[in-house]
Amino acid sequence: MKAAIALFLFLSLFRLSFTLYRKHFFVNTLMTWKDAQTYCREYHDDLSTVNKEEAKLLSANPGINHAYFWIGMHMSPNNPEQWIWSGGEDEDIDNWDVGEPNTYTQKCGVVRRSNSKLHNAMCSGTLPFYCMQVFELILVHQNKTWDEALDYCRQTYTDLASLSSKMIMAEAINNATSSQTAYVWTGLRFMAGHWFWVSGDDLQYKAWSKEGELQCPARNLRCGVLDRENNIWRPNNCEDKLNFLCLKKL
Repeated sequence: MKAAIALFLFLSLFRLSFTLYRKHFFVNTLMTWKDAQTYCREYHDDLSTVNKEEAKLLSANPGINHAYFWIGMHMSPNNPEQWIWSGGEDEDIDNWDVGEPNTYTQKCGVVRRSNSKLHNAMCSGTLPFYCMQVFELILVHQNKTWDEALDYCRQTYTDLASLSSKMIMAEAINNATSSQTAYVWTGLRFMAGHWFWVSGDDLQYKAWSKEGELQCPARNLRCGVLDRENNIWRPNNCEDKLNFLCLKKL
């Protein structure tokens, strides 16, 4: 029952001094909604809370071989007219398919893969599902080398930041506006012939400078920075001392 895929999407908290985002894990094991909730709470944070954009991205996972998958949405036990999230998140539920929800007896929420729309279903049914973890993006105003920044983030928080989607990139740029250095360390590293996020996250989304992703960077240019003035990634000397972005698992 290991997670087969992880997708990052952000939960923006505007007007606050920090940024949260969600990481989703697909579990390709058939469970009832309640058993899926129990599993997610034991191994992650909870069943996934999703917005419209997340529903589309999660539905595109080629590893799903069912027409529907569980998410954390369910009918309020106190009000059959109200749908709520398993973790209590204040996220709008406004992505219902036509004619849904269609009965008070189907009290648990699924996403229909074909159109990424929300449906209600019998909680006793068995489906694959998504779990989530919530992270905070933190700018550290200390000047450190890349290795020092990595050690600091792993000892103090969780890891150096992975900017693995367009939305997270936008939040990182916003978060880095108060940086004391023009470049900010991220968890991007070149080693063994390729670039990767040290946290293990997918590198499908890319935001390199116009020079592109260097396939064989110079030995002193093998750590990735966020260029906050030009909103791009650059290879950089790992020994430079810069501010940096950490992830904190909540």
